[in-house]
Amino acid sequence: MKAATRRKVSYVVKLCNEEQTHCLGVNSLAIDTSHYNTANNEGGVLYSAGRDGIVASWDLHLKVAKDTKDKWRLDGQTQTTVPKSSCKAFSQMHTDWVNDIVLCEGGTCVVSASSDRTIKLWKPYSDAPKVAHTIGYHTDFAKCLTYASKPGWVASGGLDRKINIWDIEKSEAALSIDAGPINHYSDGTSESNSSLHNTSSKCSIYALAVNPSGTLLASGSPEKVVRLWDPRSGKRISKLTGHTDNIRALLISDDGQYILSGSSDSTIKLWSVKAQRCLTTYETHPDSVWSLYSDHPELKTFYSGSRDGLVNKTEISGQTLSEGESECIGLFKENSGVIKIAALEDTYVWTATTSSSINRWLSVPPAESRQVLPRSEFNPDIPPSALIKLPPAKSPYTSQVTDSFVGSDSITMYAGSVLSIPISYQDEDLDLQETLIPLRASPDHVIEGKPGITAHLILHNRRHILTKDTNGEITMWDLTKCIQIKNFGKRDMEDVAQEVNSLESFPAWCSIDTKIGAITVQLHEVNCFDCEMYADEVEIPADYQVREDQRLNLGKWVLVNLFQKFIQRELEHEEEGLIRFTDDQPDRPDSIKSKSLQPTQQEEKVEAPPTVPVPPTVTIPSLNPVATDDGPKLPLTAVTTNVDQSPYLPSSPQAAQFNGPFTAPITTTTQADYFSGAHYPPVRRESSVQLPQAVALPTSPTSPTGSNFMHRLKNLSVKAKLSRIPTSEDRPGEPFPSLSTSTSIQSSADEQQQQQQQSLAAASVAAAAVAEKAAAEKAAAEKAAAEAKAAEESRLKEIEESKSECYSPPHSEDFPPLQIPSSTMIIVAEESAEASTGMDLYRGTVGSSGEDADTIIEAAPAWLLAFLLYNKTPPKETVKLTFVLKPASGSKLEELPGGPNNRLLANRVLRVRKLIQYISEKLNIEDESHVELLCGETVLTPTMTLAAIKQHILKTSGDIPLCYRLKEAN
Repeated sequence: MKAATRRKVSYVVKLCNEEQTHCLGVNSLAIDTSHYNTANNEGGVLYSAGRDGIVASWDLHLKVAKDTKDKWRLDGQTQTTVPKSSCKAFSQMHTDWVNDIVLCEGGTCVVSASSDRTIKLWKPYSDAPKVAHTIGYHTDFAKCLTYASKPGWVASGGLDRKINIWDIEKSEAALSIDAGPINHYSDGTSESNSSLHNTSSKCSIYALAVNPSGTLLASGSPEKVVRLWDPRSGKRISKLTGHTDNIRALLISDDGQYILSGSSDSTIKLWSVKAQRCLTTYETHPDSVWSLYSDHPELKTFYSGSRDGLVNKTEISGQTLSEGESECIGLFKENSGVIKIAALEDTYVWTATTSSSINRWLSVPPAESRQVLPRSEFNPDIPPSALIKLPPAKSPYTSQVTDSFVGSDSITMYAGSVLSIPISYQDEDLDLQETLIPLRASPDHVIEGKPGITAHLILHNRRHILTKDTNGEITMWDLTKCIQIKNFGKRDMEDVAQEVNSLESFPAWCSIDTKIGAITVQLHEVNCFDCEMYADEVEIPADYQVREDQRLNLGKWVLVNLFQKFIQRELEHEEEGLIRFTDDQPDRPDSIKSKSLQPTQQEEKVEAPPTVPVPPTVTIPSLNPVATDDGPKLPLTAVTTNVDQSPYLPSSPQAAQFNGPFTAPITTTTQADYFSGAHYPPVRRESSVQLPQAVALPTSPTSPTGSNFMHRLKNLSVKAKLSRIPTSEDRPGEPFPSLSTSTSIQSSADEQQQQQQQSLAAASVAAAAVAEKAAAEKAAAEKAAAEAKAAEESRLKEIEESKSECYSPPHSEDFPPLQIPSSTMIIVAEESAEASTGMDLYRGTVGSSGEDADTIIEAAPAWLLAFLLYNKTPPKETVKLTFVLKPASGSKLEELPGGPNNRLLANRVLRVRKLIQYISEKLNIEDESHVELLCGETVLTPTMTLAAIKQHILKTSGDIPLCYRLKEAN
């Protein structure tokens, strides 16, 4: 059965005039040299992918010289006055970290892999340069990409242990390779690596590389081996063993003969694919190697970056990789780990680190050119402390160690690759960390980033939030207006929270995520409509008329304003006769189409818990009649999951709140509460509080056993386990069988016959009971089937009727005006129990929601469409609290009706002012302003709610003890 899915709605809160640059660390880089400006002979585009979900491109403005092959190269005269890079394009492509990007089809396509599980394609030179579409997804984080230029496909690897090969033109997966514990060989056989069954996470893919012809694919993982695959068949070719930690970076030569691998074991290994062995191990980094880059077809020159920020350039001399000496130059050192490197013609090097800025560094000329070129900033004298001479690599077919060392048969299964176990060639040299001092101290140019949000704290009022950015500055934001309110500078967030928090208590209506460096407000069906507060507590325009004790539902208020253009567009479609709902959306539940309109006007009263024995109830007339008209039925397209695909697992806390596939059971009786009636002017001044009700007891006796068959069987005094006693049919010659001679108690033949008759009688009774139960179960099953058939027919009838129902969206005049910036991003994402993170189905803005109406109809969850188009919300019981009202010690006021234990029940947001009105009514106090309420020794303000009293003053469970008294005369 397909895993349960559910959909959520999110919107991103950030400054409208933010500069287009990354706000979190950069994870990947790519250089495009296929485009240049012929007017000024400038070219070069740098693409960057960040943890903020952004993919950006930057014009490098490098002076170029065109060659005869219709390509360009850097001008021979390297200048130090290179213009600064400028932002060319900026796209919020993902809702989570972008882990890798590759350029395809001559730089016209950018493919990205993200922790939101999607693989996306962006064409920056197309007619819609800001539009990216999803070509596929993984079931866990997508970590790395590689591109085979000749066949034109892209391969992606993820933490789901899958390697997917994507057809870019068709936007689909051409092949999926399972890199899990089962090893598939090219000859069609397979073997199970039992040691990996319990540690399948070791097979997660962290690095991929492919040769341009697409004939060899290499993958690296925490399994510590380099696996080689045939990308045409998906079969495993072999594995290269020798690293002792996770493999983070891979490179393959153009001819597919050599592989470079960088590992968290701080080594870089050069492998011969044909010989299946390690040629040499480079121990030039003192920390984990995270990145490798080379544009040399034979990998003779490559750059490496490590976790400590060190970037080295290694150059191999000689005709082949196994000939001649090599040298390693420590170029520079970043302040944080180097995740990705991009270089251009051995001149410039760009690095991606955990910083939001991208640094450009000068490289050094090749060894053969350094003596010819004049000394300059680009070609300085390289001190011995920044240079290491490396021994030549071994020949692929000569032993790296003596034969006596390779005497164990236990390592022959790995062929020659076992010889790659690190054997340091610098044992006699000086310590690398003491000798290798980086050549350059500062970058040549910086593409500046900006601070991003890394921590947050929701305030008690549930509208405001405090955030802390990478610079340590504390800022307050309004989640409803989507604006920044105040900057507190570099302070402790808890100290600021104590200053700005008030004694308020409201339920959560959203969740906050800051993983992309900005505030992402996520709305779920389970609690989106739970938070209500009084309108006089919200900052609203002065000219907006607020009724006494008018409430605002924060979720409704925000959604109406986010999707205002969408609602308008759908109403226009309805006027044009375009009811665009279909029956071909199986991923949405039918239960939401029921007539379950949530009452919005309810009687305000305080009820008593039904479990406490109290005097007869005194019912107070309703201030306003409760709306009971059924709302319109929702069309079929408002459904999100199938009936057997509940969005909540049975073991989840939310599952207890639902008795169906998606929504809560329909409420058959209105739940009056003290609070809601005050939305409108009262007809007359009546008490809003009712005394506790008497306890309801059963009116008919119940059986302790009921109809349970086992209980009935026990009442027959028959043992649960009876021995099988054969009858005369079993032994024709004997009327009854003889008893076993091993029994300790000897019985006469008559006693035996009597016992057998009693047993047979009991068995007959039991059999009759079983037959009776089976008949009853059959009848019940037939009845249930008939009811299910009738319900299905009724449901189909409702679906047909719902298609002709008119929209009845919530009216914007019911809410105060809310000016949400039109650039605020809206995201609809799908979450699944089988995936580690959600995947976005729609991405737009507040301003574009009208234009995107068709897409929103397809992607939006059922509960969202139910509210936006029909003003329907999932029914949910009102949360209420119990409290006790009694005179304060020393007060001359009388007790209220019900005595000293006057236990009452009311909505959790009931204000103290309402309780004072109730007390004044019952005690005939003309001026209610003379009465005050206390909890313990604390005098309560009129606007405090029961929830705030319980959370901030009482701070314990149980009833809230409240005392009343007259105010002392000043």
